[in-house]
Amino acid sequence: MTRSIAKSTPAPGKQPSVETILVGGGQIRANGAAQKVEAIAPSPLGEPRRGVGAATLANPVEQAVEDIQPASPASRPDGPRLSTGARIVENLGSRRSEKIARKTLPVLAGDEMARKKLFTRFEEAFLTADIAALRACLSPAFQWHLPNGQVVYGREEALAEMGRRFAMPNRPKFSGTVWRFKDSTVIQTYDVEFLGPDGLWRQSRGMDFYDIGGGLITRKDAYWKMVP
Repeated sequence: MTRSIAKSTPAPGKQPSVETILVGGGQIRANGAAQKVEAIAPSPLGEPRRGVGAATLANPVEQAVEDIQPASPASRPDGPRLSTGARIVENLGSRRSEKIARKTLPVLAGDEMARKKLFTRFEEAFLTADIAALRACLSPAFQWHLPNGQVVYGREEALAEMGRRFAMPNRPKFSGTVWRFKDSTVIQTYDVEFLGPDGLWRQSRGMDFYDIGGGLITRKDAYWKMVP
């Protein structure tokens, strides 16, 4: 590329009017009019300026310092939002109450808790004369040794004897039961109130001795309770 610069020669006493610059065959004409030069006074030392001719001035009034706390998402007037900015809306229309079915706590038959639960069911069934609930607590080979030396063998035979006693008018009343557990052996002490032959209610004490096998009651030995 060829570059040539040509200048015109001004007449005596005149400023140059035209300057021609030839670049690759093009022609640029410069403004030859007289230009006015204006000097910009420098700013005082230490006074910053912004832009051309703009000065930054200090505020003589003392300013209070205020801490700006970041806004919490939960405190937004329109509710909490996700990290993407989506607002979380609580759906009140889908709420409904639901009852949770009670489940039996699974416990091994040999554990102390299982033995205590067994006798809790047994005592409740006996006090309410619930033969079906009693059957669920007794072993099929259950033995019942009575204070007078009589022995009842078998679960069904023992339940029949219990049913006969439950049907008696003015049958004995039991209270104050205390259970003591030691491995597969359980000792029960209690108070008993019974109607004597003279028609008067009398107080007595009783003690029963139980054996447990396979998670069921296998034997009951009754002592002290001499009720006619």
